[in-house]
Amino acid sequence: MTAINETEGLVADPPDTALLPESAQILLMATGKWVAQALYVAAKLGVADLVADGPRTPAELAAATGTHARSLHRILRAIASVGVFAEDTEGRYGQTPLSECLRDDVPGSLRQAVIFFGEDFTWRPYGRILDTVRTGAPVFNAINDVPDMFAYMAEHADSQRIFDGAMLALSGDSIGDITERYDFAGAGKVVDIGGGQGFLVSEILRANPGTTAVLFDQQSVLDGAVTGEFGDRVELVAGSFFETVPAGGDTYVLKSVLHDWTDDQCADILARVRRAIGDRPDARVLVVEAVVPRLNAWGFAKFMDVEMMVNVGGVERTEAEWRALFTRAGFVLDEIVEISPPNSILVGRPA
Repeated sequence: MTAINETEGLVADPPDTALLPESAQILLMATGKWVAQALYVAAKLGVADLVADGPRTPAELAAATGTHARSLHRILRAIASVGVFAEDTEGRYGQTPLSECLRDDVPGSLRQAVIFFGEDFTWRPYGRILDTVRTGAPVFNAINDVPDMFAYMAEHADSQRIFDGAMLALSGDSIGDITERYDFAGAGKVVDIGGGQGFLVSEILRANPGTTAVLFDQQSVLDGAVTGEFGDRVELVAGSFFETVPAGGDTYVLKSVLHDWTDDQCADILARVRRAIGDRPDARVLVVEAVVPRLNAWGFAKFMDVEMMVNVGGVERTEAEWRALFTRAGFVLDEIVEISPPNSILVGRPA
């Protein structure tokens, strides 16, 4: 990676927003879409990958991306002022630590997440966010005439692909944390509910040779499972957690599942897990989700909660709300293990 030299005029120096007049702070907040959509353009076009080997001019980047050179330059100039890419004295744009996050080929890449948040199907509902606040229903459903986002994606393969890439990008760091912070050595048979293609299950099995697992999700998802190397240590079971969950597990895992759904739906899902556990007091349920910070503390989960409200219909929850859900489903929330923000592992035992 070739980065711009950190000399005067070549490195962004945005002001400390807390030191600006209150009116300027409000304007910056109100115009956040400028940065968000400019980032989306850069991510969608793969600019960070194009400058991985060194700075390039807007004309070169426009030729490589099939875009209008002056317009692309204006986008890059804007986000370079907040540290995403940097322009040198020859008018070329090069990599910065922030723009590295937009590369496809680096650990922890957020490119697919930035694309997801900027795509028309997730962006457009924010123009009618007030409808959601007035009705309590996600406006995404009304705009697209669907029961929920998942039904929409089932009919739009490109959107499903973008969603899947974003979820993997957003959960990449936490998967390693889960296996490091929670001891699966004595977890017995792990049942990953809504476990997708099995990235988490694979990490658990890889780190714990004596562990077996069940990967439970819809058949269309399991068709792309990445668990082949583990042979008969992992069983793929197709189904819907709105109908049933596999019995016989010792440790049930639900990662980034429950925040997609209402309290009533989550209570039903957890209750099915409780019934699957039966009368085994040593069994556990691990819910990997965000815990919304109290009072005025900043938290990514507080803004992700707005995304869930507008587009998905789900909820990010406080510790008290999680405890209430666990109790309602027949569990006791025993422990909260902090991992990569904003997620935690909420450990429940049968009540």
